[in-house]
Amino acid sequence: MKKFILGLLAVLLILSCASSQKSINAPTQTKYPKWFITPQNAVIGYGPVYYIKESGAREATKSAVDNFVKLSHCYVLGTQTYIQSIKGLDLVYDSLFIHVEDSPADEKTLQKYFAHADTFATKDMIIVIYSRSSLDALKELLLFTENCQWVDTPPQDEEYVYAIGSCSQIFNEHKAWYSAENNAILNLARKISMNNAVEVLVNDNKLMSKFNENVNVELNNIEVVERWKDPKTNVYYVLIRM
Repeated sequence: MKKFILGLLAVLLILSCASSQKSINAPTQTKYPKWFITPQNAVIGYGPVYYIKESGAREATKSAVDNFVKLSHCYVLGTQTYIQSIKGLDLVYDSLFIHVEDSPADEKTLQKYFAHADTFATKDMIIVIYSRSSLDALKELLLFTENCQWVDTPPQDEEYVYAIGSCSQIFNEHKAWYSAENNAILNLARKISMNNAVEVLVNDNKLMSKFNENVNVELNNIEVVERWKDPKTNVYYVLIRM
């Protein structure tokens, strides 16, 4: 009897371990429309999933309006502190924020500028898109790739300035995407501001170990180039350009 009980306990222990191993598998990744991952001539808004679906869609539409206004024209204001090192200028502190002027824009404004629209819902958020071009070829649902080439090094060309923003999903998914997009805008302003600071130092032949700069960067016609979520870390990334 004792051997039987010990054998039964061993079987239960094995089953318990197998169950534990199964529970720590990576969660199933959500598929997204291609138009969300690589939008083209479009503006996108995010909203939460409510019991009444129309409420989430209305919030996503309002988000799209706000994003349209912000990406069309905004300012990044604040203060930055640099230190000069052998490598060049290092940014050690900033208190930047995005300022958007009041606008009468609403859903009718989007319909005026964008001829096509679509809505997509995951279990966590509702996404709306307003696009200048047809979305028929961009409705394919895709998983995010395991690796992303531009995350570590943004593209470079003479026509555009690129920047990347990221956010861990410490909030709801729609807030994580929104924060990543805003962080990309702030990083775009940082890049432009740093380039201007370097130019001033070179032109004025200044050499100082530390200096502060009041930032007032005007941004126009920002484009969201691509979105990516790291399946391993659940970090959200947005690539923009201007």
